[in-house]
Amino acid sequence: MLSAATLLAASSCCEIEDGVTDIDSWPMPSKEYDPQVYTINHPAMLHSAADIAYTKAHLGQQPWADAYQKLLTSGFSGNDYKASPVKILARLDAGNWGDGGGRWDDAGIRDLYYPGIHNNYTNFFRDCAAAYQLSLKWQLAGDADAAATAVKILEDWAAINEGILVGRGPRFKDEVVDPNEYLIMFQIHQAANAAELLRDYNNWQDTQSFKSVVDWMLKYFRPFCSKFIATNINDHSWMNWDLASMTALLSMGILADDQEIINEAILHFKQGEGPGCIMRKGVVAVYDDPSGTGEKLAQGNESGRDQGHNVLCAAMVGAFCQMAYNIGDDLFAFEDGRAIAFAQYIAKYNLVKSEVGPDYEGNLTDASFRYPESSMPFTTYTYSGWEMTKISDAGRGNRRPCWDLWAGYCKSHGVKATYISEMAEMFRPDGGGGHYGNSSGGFDQLGFSTLMHHRE
Repeated sequence: MLSAATLLAASSCCEIEDGVTDIDSWPMPSKEYDPQVYTINHPAMLHSAADIAYTKAHLGQQPWADAYQKLLTSGFSGNDYKASPVKILARLDAGNWGDGGGRWDDAGIRDLYYPGIHNNYTNFFRDCAAAYQLSLKWQLAGDADAAATAVKILEDWAAINEGILVGRGPRFKDEVVDPNEYLIMFQIHQAANAAELLRDYNNWQDTQSFKSVVDWMLKYFRPFCSKFIATNINDHSWMNWDLASMTALLSMGILADDQEIINEAILHFKQGEGPGCIMRKGVVAVYDDPSGTGEKLAQGNESGRDQGHNVLCAAMVGAFCQMAYNIGDDLFAFEDGRAIAFAQYIAKYNLVKSEVGPDYEGNLTDASFRYPESSMPFTTYTYSGWEMTKISDAGRGNRRPCWDLWAGYCKSHGVKATYISEMAEMFRPDGGGGHYGNSSGGFDQLGFSTLMHHRE
């Protein structure tokens, strides 16, 4: 267990000195971690049985009551929801792939083209959000109709979908035709979490239907996730790309009771060569907070890129750590709370002032934020061909429903986390799919962190 004293221990300088840093020159973590055997007591992903019981016991109190109303009114939790599965999923750049032009011929897949196929993954992220929200209704209210609808969503996808679009021609033979397709993996951990929560609905976990859903995920998505994190080591794709595949792998491993897959994901987080590793390329530098809190801040891989992706990384690292925590590996506490310091850095920079309010729209300036840019330590670094000399203000103030997950852990473990706590308070109660716009940004994370993770 990570104590407050451990997290607050100060050092005289950052672990990586201020100045220009070449990420590829960094040494690998000094400790090599071995595979573990994890204890899986289902449900054991984002929500354990104890987590569910805690929320149920507090549904009549605030902020859980309002958070539950957000679930019921999201637009994706209706018991009459109908899935829209597709045979082949695609997430393609519209400029290159939207009109069925020459690239479809080059890839040998002209016969698969139809208008709109290039972004049909939107069907998937909406349906995954619905399956998850309906599964929460089942667990929290015993709503059997909600459970039946959620199971039907997953069954429909498993019956119809055959994975993501890959090429058949010489140029793209058996490979994704657009790297954006790897981002579809965000939705895999969502579908898996829904399935995990539905295990006890009419003993679904003991049925062929459940097995078919698990087999569908493992057959069509596990290979792409494994290949991606193994090969994304040349400073091209950013941290959120690794996290999409890592959360997918960890969730599939837990769902399938597969220790090999679980270890594949967790070992990458601890010591991998890609940007999903919290000890190497995922974190640029670790600092003592210059605002004098005595807490640590960890500058992340996407800090100089933009805040939309940076905050997404906070959401996904939080989900990853929570899933690992529920099978017995406390990655929040790993390496003196490296993940918490990472989230703290992101929270501090993106916190708006109270008078701005949680429902702000764009056009914010540095004066709109609680902590000025000057209070943010920053180490210049190069990644993906970009030299980043300052923390990016692009998309600053980005809102993603994840902060009570972080705050809940910190509060229940006695860890002081000033900026995480302030961020959670600002946006409490948060929502999920249906509350943050219609684009992928509103659906990349499951949300409802207040409902499921807030602690007294």
